[in-house]
Amino acid sequence: MHKFLLLFLFPFSASVFAQEEPDPFDKYGPPGAVYLNLKDALKDTKVAYKVKIDNQLIDPKLLPKLGKLTEVQALQLTNNGIIELPVEFKALTNLIYFACIGNEITALPKEFSNLSMLTELHLHSTKLDSLPFEIAYLGRLKELEIQNNKADTFYFPNSFGYLPNLNGLLLYNTKIDTLPASFAEFKRLKNLTMAMCGLKAIPKTVVKIGVLEQLVLDNNEITELPTNIYKLKNLKYLSLRNNKITAISDYISILKNLEVLDLRGNSFKEFDIAILKALLPKCRVLN
Repeated sequence: MHKFLLLFLFPFSASVFAQEEPDPFDKYGPPGAVYLNLKDALKDTKVAYKVKIDNQLIDPKLLPKLGKLTEVQALQLTNNGIIELPVEFKALTNLIYFACIGNEITALPKEFSNLSMLTELHLHSTKLDSLPFEIAYLGRLKELEIQNNKADTFYFPNSFGYLPNLNGLLLYNTKIDTLPASFAEFKRLKNLTMAMCGLKAIPKTVVKIGVLEQLVLDNNEITELPTNIYKLKNLKYLSLRNNKITAISDYISILKNLEVLDLRGNSFKEFDIAILKALLPKCRVLN
C-alpha cells in the first residue's frame, strides 16, 4: 500500500507517521538494474527482471511487445496513456508483481489468468467495471488493491471468492456493486478494506469471512452493524470511521480478540461509548 493509505488505516499508531512505507515494487525480483523505458527493456529481454515505466506515453503499436518481456518479475506502468492491455500480456508468466496506475483500462483480458506466478496486483486510477471470471485461476495471488477507480460501479465475478491464497484486499474510492456469495469462501483473507466505496450497509458476505483479522470500512454511509458481526471471531481491528452509526449491538462483546474499535466520525453518545468499553475491556475504543 502507498503511504497515504498506511496513515489512513492505522491512525492510532504514532510510529507510523515517522516512517516511509517501502515501495512494494522493490520487494520483487532479483537485485540489479531497473529498466525505466520499454525500448531499453526490449533490448535486454533475458535480464529485464524489473521494469518501471512512469509518466511516459507508450505507443499503442508497441504495447504488444510487452509480451516479449518473458523474464520480467516486477512491472509497473504509470500514466502511459494505456486504455487496453494487449493479449500478448499472457506471455509474462514469470510476473510476480504488477501495478497499473493512471491508465484508464476498462477491463483485464481473460488471458490475464495465464500469469500463474502473480502474487501482488495494484490497479489504481483505472476505469474497470469488473474483473474477468478467470481471475480465480491466479492461485498465487495474495494482495489485490483497487484504488480511485473511475467507473460508475465495480463488481466482482462470482469466481472471485475462490482465490485460494488471497490474504489482503484493499478497495479505496471504488464504488462497489453487490458482493458475490463466494466472498464467504475465502480461506486466507485476513485484511479487508472497503473505504469510500459508497456502502450503505456491511455486505452480508463479509460477515461470513471467518478468518478476517482486520476490517476497515471507513468513509461510507453505514448506519448499523449486523447482529451477526459476532461471527468474525478472529477480528482484531475494526475501523468504522466517518459513517452514520449511532449504536452498536451488545453482540460485539463476543469478539474477544478485538484489540481496536475505531468509531471516530460517527454520532455516539459518551454513555454508549462507556458501555462499549465495559463490554470490550481489552479493546481500545476510539471515538
